[in-house]
Amino acid sequence: MPTSRPNVLFVLTDQHQAQALGAVNDAFHTPALDDLASDGTLFTNAYCTHPQCSPSRSSLVTGKFPHQTGVRALSNWGPYELDPDSNSVGRTLSDAGYETLWAGRWDLGVENTSKLGWEFTRNLDVTGTDGPRSLQRDGATATEVARYVREYDGDEPFFATASFNLPHPPYFEDEAFSEYYDRDDISLPANHDDDLSTKPEFHRERADSEECDLTEAEFREIAYQYRTMVSHVDALIGELLDTLRAEGLYEDTVIVFTADHGDMQAAHGLNKKGVVAYDEILRVPLIVRHPGLESQRDVIPDLVSTAAVPGTIVEAAGKPVAEEFTGGSLLPAMRRETPPEEDRVFFEHNVAYWGHHPYRGVRTPRWKLVEYLKDDDGELYDLDADPGETTNLYGDPDYADVTDRLHADLEDWWAATDGDTDEWVSEPSLSFRA
Repeated sequence: MPTSRPNVLFVLTDQHQAQALGAVNDAFHTPALDDLASDGTLFTNAYCTHPQCSPSRSSLVTGKFPHQTGVRALSNWGPYELDPDSNSVGRTLSDAGYETLWAGRWDLGVENTSKLGWEFTRNLDVTGTDGPRSLQRDGATATEVARYVREYDGDEPFFATASFNLPHPPYFEDEAFSEYYDRDDISLPANHDDDLSTKPEFHRERADSEECDLTEAEFREIAYQYRTMVSHVDALIGELLDTLRAEGLYEDTVIVFTADHGDMQAAHGLNKKGVVAYDEILRVPLIVRHPGLESQRDVIPDLVSTAAVPGTIVEAAGKPVAEEFTGGSLLPAMRRETPPEEDRVFFEHNVAYWGHHPYRGVRTPRWKLVEYLKDDDGELYDLDADPGETTNLYGDPDYADVTDRLHADLEDWWAATDGDTDEWVSEPSLSFRA
């Protein structure tokens, strides 16, 4: 039976769409994660705080939003490394007597892991390894975490993170998993043909870029390759779960799995990610297995934020969730039988390869509002009538009351989290380094 201080395994993938999970969409072959979902709790409406690697990861470490952490772009784009004095789940558990390990992709700075509370690092991948090269790097991450588990002496509980690069592009066919997929069976999403005529102008510019101006056959090939990449990282995660079972540690270990952000996968005619706010890149897979907590629901459709992941880990480890963990914890959602009356999540983006279009947004069960603070533009979707987000209602006087109400929600959240609009829209200082 689990102890009052269980071990914790945190598993993180990169650019993993919420739909890229067999338990959600049987077009994907992910037996390890499907088993974990059936043995734990699957959150089907989990949203990242920011659909880009480093800013989102700063939330997964601190429990704060990127505008609070200061990581508004990739960590190697100038002054955007995570401050080593930041609030951290690693330091919190280390101070509580946990042995802490980070293995794999980091993306938050060059020399700040130990100061943020990770006592040990193995196969530390500071800025990530993408494309086919990630196979060897991710394999090493799985090997190192499995070795750590096998060598674990049990003196103190462990908090181990296995952070994988897959399925981050460049896309490629992983032939070891091609048997599970048929190119001829790949279909494009229903919103692929969105002409973006009601959207901000830069959406159309992005769709017309070389990276997105692809034929349907090219988009389907990307979807096929992406599926094989997802299956590979699922197999690596399966190795870790099997090691926990073989060592007799599975029942004493809290397991949390999620991703930093999603992938467009041809939705709206777009590829990869970018400075947009569609669900395909904001929604991520999220599974929590807590052997010491009987969840009231096996599948939870509540809107939840990945900013709650660090607080979840802290609470699962038996520690109080300090107010510094702005995102709170997911465990209250597991204890209740129904969604909360005020169900909503917040998200943001600042700058990426595709330009500086800073936004902030809010999602409720029915509505999504996105405010582009620099572009003086926005998006409003009625997700009951338009789940594919194809018809932008922003600026329509018939929906002025909805817009005003959601804008007030954004203003309240922004103020409560010390948002500085002038700073958020200021031109970023970018100085790329390898």
